[in-house]
Amino acid sequence: MSASTKLTLDDIVKMDIEERLLLTEKDYKHLNSTEKMQVKVLIQQANKAPSARDLMMNDKNASENTSENESGIENKSNSENNNENTFDIGSITKKIKKAQKKKPKFEETHSKANFWVRNDLNKALNEICTVRGEKTKIINEALQDYFVKRGNESK
Repeated sequence: MSASTKLTLDDIVKMDIEERLLLTEKDYKHLNSTEKMQVKVLIQQANKAPSARDLMMNDKNASENTSENESGIENKSNSENNNENTFDIGSITKKIKKAQKKKPKFEETHSKANFWVRNDLNKALNEICTVRGEKTKIINEALQDYFVKRGNESK
């Protein structure tokens, strides 16, 4: 593939099996992660497909050697087989999304708590916390240390 042309997922879906086999990761590195997974599935299917495709080609060649009526029946049969061998991108996407482990949302793992803090401690906390999430991290660590300490005292 040429470096100047950026392939879309639709372009790759429309490719022949032989063309898909020639794809490298550079050809689809610009796609988002879900699309990359779909392309990898398409390439894997292309790796498995040549033997099935050869069988279909042999059937097609055999049908060309028969009479027109018989070849019409064969071609219809082949098109039905092609429809069975095709796949739905939507169903692949659903399977991939289902297989991916979703990171739980912050709101699912944390609760908002309102409480009073001494002025001097709050001032010190505000001075040292310059990055988003630092206060949460410090408070969680302090509470965890407190509970560990309490648990050790009760033994």
